[in-house]
Amino acid sequence: MGEGQTSEFFEKAKNLQENNEFESALSCYNKALKLFRQWGDKEDEAETLLEMGDVYVNLGDYTRSSEHYGLALKLYKKLKDITGQGYSLTGLALVNEKREEYELSRSYYRKALKKFRKNQDHEREAIVLSLMAKTYEFQGSWEDALMDYRRANSVYEKIQNTSGSEETLRLIETIKKKRSNVRSFKRKVLTVIIYLAALMAAEIVTAYYSVEMGIVMHVGILFALLINSSLVKEQNFSYLLMSMMALPMIRILGHTIPGLVHIEQLYWFPIIAVPLFGASYVIMKVQGLGIKNVGFQWGKLKLQILMALTGVLLGTVEYFILKPQPLIPHFTLQWVLFGALILLISTGFAEELLFRGIIQKNVENVFGCVFGLIYTSLIFTAMHIGWNSFLDLIFVFAVAMFYGYAFQKTRSLLGITFSHGISNSFLFLIVPFLLG
Repeated sequence: MGEGQTSEFFEKAKNLQENNEFESALSCYNKALKLFRQWGDKEDEAETLLEMGDVYVNLGDYTRSSEHYGLALKLYKKLKDITGQGYSLTGLALVNEKREEYELSRSYYRKALKKFRKNQDHEREAIVLSLMAKTYEFQGSWEDALMDYRRANSVYEKIQNTSGSEETLRLIETIKKKRSNVRSFKRKVLTVIIYLAALMAAEIVTAYYSVEMGIVMHVGILFALLINSSLVKEQNFSYLLMSMMALPMIRILGHTIPGLVHIEQLYWFPIIAVPLFGASYVIMKVQGLGIKNVGFQWGKLKLQILMALTGVLLGTVEYFILKPQPLIPHFTLQWVLFGALILLISTGFAEELLFRGIIQKNVENVFGCVFGLIYTSLIFTAMHIGWNSFLDLIFVFAVAMFYGYAFQKTRSLLGITFSHGISNSFLFLIVPFLLG
């Protein structure tokens, strides 16, 4: 049997597939596949496996579809066919989406994105971004869905695909309407308010009565969040409670490590930041969050620079409220740069990643943007009760609202992180020497 007959089987299978005659299509694809293998035609063999994967998806046989996509991926890797690899990975993502394994699905979509971007296939890049957004939409993660739909729209606009852009904008408006219809159920609202009150109480006890008792309270909050997050059925709410577990962890470590290791106060920050980064990393992995989902993107550079420069004013103002002692022994360029780097990474980066990039986004997914902004700002403020200044709490709440609103508008942590780091650098390193 010649190559013409083989191609005839393949084309017949394609036509049957388009007419939804999937069983008949499979029969023809199997005949074509056998002949392609006999001829040693790896490229057509891979394409046939890919098409068969699509057919099995339509038949609801996700095990076989996954097997065929996997075989196609292996062949495309041998052929060094980047586009083929992208299609195979998209197929594997689709299978897991059908199984409602959304995190795993997105991991395959991200791999497919890399392939299409490497091959500069912007059309497929936009399609995959929209597919990723759809998985977030299925979960009710409105903010994540909006983010990926907007990224898809940017690509469509770049390649001047008007129909693709219009459809994506329509989906964005649909998501906004769904998000505005989110109802803050009394039980959920009551739950998060109780945890906020518990965190505040633990901070007050720690600051004004007993550090040991405060640690015990934080341990109790940590275990309550752990148990509660595992019992909650709604995935988004479970993710929110899980992300809040990092808060008592900060305090437990913050009050125990310095007591065990006698070091200068400046070095407390990186020591405490290590488990904080670890917790954020684990949360991102469990929730299937990519780096852009938590704010690792440039945004508009001029706006980010202006945002960063606000740290100078904020740090100076807070100094007049707290008037802390400097964290460095000498006011030299080397000491200032060294201390600023520590504070930028340990406070700016670590705290903004957790509070804005993870917690605020999770609150928004459950309760919407307004509640998310206010609630996250209150949590952030509660973690500053230990400074023993009511005026500073008002200032911190205002700054948290400012940072949170900026994050909602830009979905970038770049300028916010630098603003936070610069603010602490002026507060603890520069202004104490200039005005102290």
